Order: sequence, then C-alpha cells, then structure tokens
Amino acid sequence: MFRLLTVLVLLTPGALSVIVDDFSCASNVIPSMNCDTILPSQCSSPIWREKIAQNCPSACGFCNDGGCVDGVTDCANDLSICTRVDMQSFVNEYCKKTCGRCSASPSNPSVPCKYNGDSSTTCAAWAANGYCTNPFYTDAQRKQYCATTCKIC
Repeated sequence: MFRLLTVLVLLTPGALSVIVDDFSCASNVIPSMNCDTILPSQCSSPIWREKIAQNCPSACGFCNDGGCVDGVTDCANDLSICTRVDMQSFVNEYCKKTCGRCSASPSNPSVPCKYNGDSSTTCAAWAANGYCTNPFYTDAQRKQYCATTCKIC
C-alpha cells in the first residue's frame, strides 16, 4: 500500500488526497469480519469484494464506493453487458457498480437492484428516442419491455 501511495504522489500532486480518502473511513459499526485480517488478495476476489466494501471499506480502498463495488474488476471493459438480456444474471451478481445495479451510500451499504432483462431487442433504439424518459409511457410499460435499458427495478 505504501509503494502505491508513493508512486501516485510522484505522478500527480492531488493523488495523495484521493488515495487517503479511499483508505480513510470507519468500518461498519459491527463488521461481520475482522477488518485487520483482510489480505490484499481478498480485495480483488469476487467472493470477498462486496463483503469487504460493506464491512471494512478502508481495508481495500473502497471508502468512496458507498458499499457498492463490482464483484469482478473488469466489468467496465464492455459496457454492453449491462443491457444484454443474456448477461443479466452475471451483471446483477458481479457488475453492480458499473451497471448501476445498487443504490448505496455510506449509511446504507449496497442494496442491489435486480433488473428484469429487456424483453425487446430494440430497447437501445427506443431509449435513444426518449422511451425511458417520455411521460407518454408508464413505468409499468418501460419495466415490461426495457427494464434494464431504462434502469427500472
């Protein structure tokens, strides 16, 4: 951790404040794990990331994530997975932060949103034409056809 701080300080003068903020927050009042025993390998583990973010965020630099993290670290490499019907189970489990599947704050750790998959293959085009925000369509209609694209739980 100290080597990372040193490198970032040398690269950008403001980086220290960002890194310190990421690692400087209180643990959950009654964490479900011993925050002092968390290993660096757990910070990148799909099994541990979400639990650590919710209970001991400073251990892995998750202080600014509000308890909402991706289970895997490469979700942002292909954002199309967020709206693909066949990827919804994976996205809901492993890409919550990238795909906006949890509403979280430091006082309300990760409350995941389980979107229904889009039932129409034209949702992206409809969304580009205002389907998700046009008051002509009801939330029920948007949820029925394009819940993922319109981000309606």
